[in-house]
Amino acid sequence: MRRNHRWGVVLVVLLLLVTSAVLPAQVRAAAPSSFSSVLVVYDSLGMGMKQEGNVEALKRLLAAFHVQVTAESLDSYTAGSLSQYSKLIEVRNRSDFLDDNNDFLKDKQSYTGDFLYIGEKPGEKLVQSLGLQLQSEQKVADLQIGTFAQRSISVPYLYDSKQPGVKKYGELKVQAADLSYPYGIRKGANAYVPFMEKDTLSELALSYVLKDWLQENQEGHYFLVFKEIYPFSDLGLLEKMSDELFEAGIPFMVSVHPVYSNTDYPAMKRYINTLKYIQSRNGTILVEAPVVASTIQDLDRSLYQQTEHFIDALAQEGVVPLGMGAQMYWSYDEHYVSEGMAFFDSVILFPDTRQIYKAKRNRSTAFASSLYSLDSAFFQRYLTDDRHIASLPMDTAVTFDFVQKESELEGLIEGLKKSWIAFEDYKSEAHHVKTKINELGSDRGSLVLNGVSLGIQASHVETSSKYVYKQQGKKSFETWFTVQNQIFIVIIFITLFVFGGFLIIGYRMYKRKFYK
Repeated sequence: MRRNHRWGVVLVVLLLLVTSAVLPAQVRAAAPSSFSSVLVVYDSLGMGMKQEGNVEALKRLLAAFHVQVTAESLDSYTAGSLSQYSKLIEVRNRSDFLDDNNDFLKDKQSYTGDFLYIGEKPGEKLVQSLGLQLQSEQKVADLQIGTFAQRSISVPYLYDSKQPGVKKYGELKVQAADLSYPYGIRKGANAYVPFMEKDTLSELALSYVLKDWLQENQEGHYFLVFKEIYPFSDLGLLEKMSDELFEAGIPFMVSVHPVYSNTDYPAMKRYINTLKYIQSRNGTILVEAPVVASTIQDLDRSLYQQTEHFIDALAQEGVVPLGMGAQMYWSYDEHYVSEGMAFFDSVILFPDTRQIYKAKRNRSTAFASSLYSLDSAFFQRYLTDDRHIASLPMDTAVTFDFVQKESELEGLIEGLKKSWIAFEDYKSEAHHVKTKINELGSDRGSLVLNGVSLGIQASHVETSSKYVYKQQGKKSFETWFTVQNQIFIVIIFITLFVFGGFLIIGYRMYKRKFYK
């Protein structure tokens, strides 16, 4: 009996070891237990209202602080769920919402963890803990935080606090009077902001509150990222842009769309050679998530194998991608996370343009490095002093779409040269990518492939256009038919020659007869 028991223990241990070895390394690295968790509860998504999209924007901000998010509506909330979290964010988008005696309200009454409230009519418990004092309703004010400002916005409520130990964020300056009130208020574990709207300065202002509320100590940096790069893009223009940025001393990143088949074609070779050249000009390569078609539910393709194949194709030529660029909803889809993002521990989450889920869930996957994506036009709208641009609370990717014309490139490069934004080198931080046969990453500014530090020198490489796209199969009687064709050609030429001779003889005979 004891021998059988010992053998049983040994088999169980071996089974666990084999299972852990089979799992992709990056999936284990991004285990939920290694990141803090936040529960987001909202009354509505604000569809058709000015609050529309603010829940998605909040989730993208939280991802930039390496937080795993569980988002639930009040209708879908399960009683007792709140007890599993130490951090809670409540978003109220509806002013006409009635606080019925629902499960969430019951659980919140006994909740003692960290609490952030976004919206109108904060509860009495929060009002007392922060010392909130309602100052005014429905005013037009200017919002300013850091070196950014937005003019003439409608503010539903203006709150202030005189309580000691309260920290205030931003400034809401009422236009009709010389009065100012804070945008956000925090004391200890509790915080409050009256509103947050997507693609406005309030979205960025909330990040200042979130950083302190989440107790995030890491300093934010700016990174320059170019998107919309395909194998059929103007690769010559892309190389020229790399040269210009390299000479200007501006580190940059390119998020490139993958190729899943025909990777031995000359077009793919030219694509990889260009990426290798970009890498030599202090550029960093990211793999962009593929465009999801509306028929994704009907497709039976292995996204995991396709993504792995593309990464390995790059690695074979010495190109080292350091992360993935994807729309934010990818991190809330079980299929996309396990099949497409499993190789990476670093991502850039772009705003959602069109959500096409395959295995949707309400819980996100957190990553060791997750840049907050900010469109370059944002600075033009809200920046007040372009000579003093302080770092944001989180690592931020300033994104540009790759230009189509050389004239556009000249204007873009000139603007970047004049900009006072200090862009950082993505390679200076640690990033890891792993497939079954390759381990890629960065270490203190150097690219590493399978444990070997790579040199980044590269030159323009021309790809031969002499390529057989379709191999010719073996042909039967090919020689016989070739000889036969040549014999027929000779016979035809002889026939034409004889026929031509008869025409000439006939013409002369007819001409003599006419003269007679």
